[in-house]
Amino acid sequence: MNRAEQRFDELYDRHFEAVFRYVLRRVANVAEAEDLTAQTFYKALRRFWRFRWSGGNASAWLYRIATNEVNSHYRSQRLGRSVVSASVTAELHNAEQELAVHRLYLDLHRALGGLEPDDQALIVLRYFEQKPYDEITPILGGRPSTLAMRANRALKKLKNELHKRGIDHEELRGILASAEGPRPAGRRIPAQAAP
Repeated sequence: MNRAEQRFDELYDRHFEAVFRYVLRRVANVAEAEDLTAQTFYKALRRFWRFRWSGGNASAWLYRIATNEVNSHYRSQRLGRSVVSASVTAELHNAEQELAVHRLYLDLHRALGGLEPDDQALIVLRYFEQKPYDEITPILGGRPSTLAMRANRALKKLKNELHKRGIDHEELRGILASAEGPRPAGRRIPAQAAP
């Protein structure tokens, strides 16, 4: 990955959530907001060299592109302003909740990346893939009792990684446990060592 691609990835990570929420509030439709946000970042990527050269404000630039995309969408649909009904309000709330959960999963993924590869594999196999220790043994080696001790240590390391990143592991566990929408189906991580 070259430097420009890396800088665009950073721009995307930093501004995606805010741009998506803005577009969602404008169009009040999750599918349309996803499409328009994707178009916004696609256009930003195509024009990124020009933006870098001008040295402007990234947030304002992305909001301007998003605004143009939404306005163009309304012109093409001849909808003008949309009326927000109770079902649309519920859809907006659900989309914002899904976005928050998605952000938490990204944070969790980054924290997992701070662990040793064997610890990452053990946590994912045990808690996200729901595999018992006797099924993990042929994959990672060792004995089930040894894997259980390693899993406990790995969870403590993960908790420390989350703490370093300023993420409250108890709040994360609660949100992930109660969230509706996309989440890994897995065993509940033990409370004493939960990330």
